[in-house]
Amino acid sequence: MPRFYNRDMQDLAHQLTLSPRRLRVEQLHHIEDLLSIVSTHQTYPFDFVTYHITKYRKRGPATAAMVPGRALVRDLLTMAEMLSRRSNIALAELGEDCKTHAELASELKVSTKTIRRWRDRGLLGLRVVYPDGVNRLAFCRGTIDRFVEKNRELVERGAAFTQLSDKERDQIVALARKLVAENPVKLHAAAKQIAEETGRAVETVRYTLRRFDSANPEQALFTKRGDPARCERHEAIWRCRQAGDSIESIAAAFSCTSDEIESVLRVVQLEKWQTTPIEYVYNELFGAPNADRLIVNVAEPAASSAPLQKSPKDLPPYLRSLYLTPLLTREQEQDLFRRYNYLKFKAANMFKRVSADSLTATQFDAIELSRGQIEVLRQRILQANLRLVVSVAKNHVGWSDNFFEVISDGNMSLMRAVEKFDYSRGYKFSTYATWAIVKNYARSVPEQHYYAARFVTGQDEVLDTVPDGSAAPRTSPADRERVRELIAAGLKQLPDREREIVDQHFGLTDGATRVTLEELGARLGVTKERIRQIEKSALARLRELLAPSLLDAFVS
Repeated sequence: MPRFYNRDMQDLAHQLTLSPRRLRVEQLHHIEDLLSIVSTHQTYPFDFVTYHITKYRKRGPATAAMVPGRALVRDLLTMAEMLSRRSNIALAELGEDCKTHAELASELKVSTKTIRRWRDRGLLGLRVVYPDGVNRLAFCRGTIDRFVEKNRELVERGAAFTQLSDKERDQIVALARKLVAENPVKLHAAAKQIAEETGRAVETVRYTLRRFDSANPEQALFTKRGDPARCERHEAIWRCRQAGDSIESIAAAFSCTSDEIESVLRVVQLEKWQTTPIEYVYNELFGAPNADRLIVNVAEPAASSAPLQKSPKDLPPYLRSLYLTPLLTREQEQDLFRRYNYLKFKAANMFKRVSADSLTATQFDAIELSRGQIEVLRQRILQANLRLVVSVAKNHVGWSDNFFEVISDGNMSLMRAVEKFDYSRGYKFSTYATWAIVKNYARSVPEQHYYAARFVTGQDEVLDTVPDGSAAPRTSPADRERVRELIAAGLKQLPDREREIVDQHFGLTDGATRVTLEELGARLGVTKERIRQIEKSALARLRELLAPSLLDAFVS
């Protein structure tokens, strides 16, 4: 059954379909007459509606049901189309001249899309069977005349409208591009301003810009939410700042003030933050009116007085340092996770209240401070639980040549566990994190063994037969030069960040010194573990790119 806005109207429509078919045309004319007197701004008793359609007056007390005018118009249109469709009414049965969608649009000098919009305003259409046997939507002459008389200004305005030319569309897009470049505004504000300049309707301008963005996603002016897409000028300012240029030098280069540069940087940074939604584990306490006093403005629980656990003797120095961080007590753990998720909850709400075009320095500083506090808490939780990864890896995987890769993989599982852990359930985080790490190892470690066995070269026996001489390998300068060229060509095919990390860590540039992973992380604003993961991915891609070329370098 078609969708009705009012349940009583839906029941009435069903009852009318059960009435004799000989009454159908008369019922449709009654619906049309009712439409001509209904106003969308009033409310009507349901008994009044029933009487006008059926001419049957209910005995006894009237029902208290009322139908809003706007919903009544929509339901009457739906009812008429439903009754005419199910009755298979022939065109001749209507007894008057009728027009199809296209014919009516031609007569009133409007588009068929406009006719469809007018149907929502009360232009009644009936489903009738034409002489060729096709069921079409038809508009009776009496219906057309009454609608035109009642909405003369609307019809005249629609007839005066002309389609946009390609030149006008290009003008609208150019004006929008200029607005976004000068002062980022939202789609609705831009459409209003452009409509005033061009004399076109706001909806026409908005529709034109939406179509342009859909057809040209790389040059889109606005996001799907209507926010301004970042312009090339903003991108250039952001890249200059990331390269280490001062605010003053950027302002001089772009012929603007330092305040304008800082405003642009705040907007770009906000948009970058908003691309990654803040996820948190919600707790009812977060919604309390005094949540800050209960969660943030309280003293932290006391640390454990137990002596530090001694690190196993067989661990390398890097891993022994993990045992210098004391374990968290249950109270400390609950407090840290409560603060961590509450601050993320507040930050997520702050993002909802700000937008790029109205962002102030105070709002930006508050968000930046909140994100800094969140990161501090996150690092405290991770630092206190890193030894858990070592313990699980040692017990479930054992020592191996790629033990540090296994540790790195476990650290990623630990980071995901921190984001998903619900402290309010009463469990210790170590229980949840151990399960998450073991589950990840159950999937990743067999894959590593498979690939190690799958890609064995079979040359171990041959290497064992080679004399263990200390003479330098026989490689010509030409071979070494070709290898350097191939490596340089492979690096060019990597993304900028991966190429920079590999180049600086291994000192591939002539005269350059090697940079540690920790120093690279500080430069790029990420953790040492993240740099290790990026490098691992880059080296894997280089192996794929260079393996055939390096082989040719030595056999040709």
